[in-house]
Amino acid sequence: MDATRKAVAMVALAEYQALQKVVLHLHNTEEKLQEEYDTRRRRAVISAVLLSRQQIILKSGTEWEIMLDMDDNTFARHFRIRRTRFEQLLRLLQEGGLHSEHSHGLPPLPVPKKVLMFLWYMANQNSFREISDKCNASQSATHRAILQVLTIMSGIGTNFVSWPRG
Repeated sequence: MDATRKAVAMVALAEYQALQKVVLHLHNTEEKLQEEYDTRRRRAVISAVLLSRQQIILKSGTEWEIMLDMDDNTFARHFRIRRTRFEQLLRLLQEGGLHSEHSHGLPPLPVPKKVLMFLWYMANQNSFREISDKCNASQSATHRAILQVLTIMSGIGTNFVSWPRG
């Protein structure tokens, strides 16, 4: 084989390899697009199912006011307490001395938010970090609020919690 034919064969081989790379890249891109499509489709179906059940799923960064707007069944499912009982508890805790207070120049945590954080802590197995993320508060403020509510609850608990006898 003479030099020109060798050069032409080398160029043809290089072009063939480049074409194979392009085809492989397009195939991989197509697979990625299909995976992304499947993921989005799956999310859309899950969202549709959840919305059809009218359930509120709490995620990080959820504004705590949304928790107060839940329907009774969803509220009870998340906090293990009925809304009417929550309002009674809120009143009792306020009478027991729970109030909003300023700390280090930050805006105070509202009393209902403190009670909701306490109930979430008692009803779920979340850490202070997870609760603070969910309620948009610092970890120290979350810890302080839960401790305040727990301290008052230990004093008025017999009026609110009924323990089994015998």
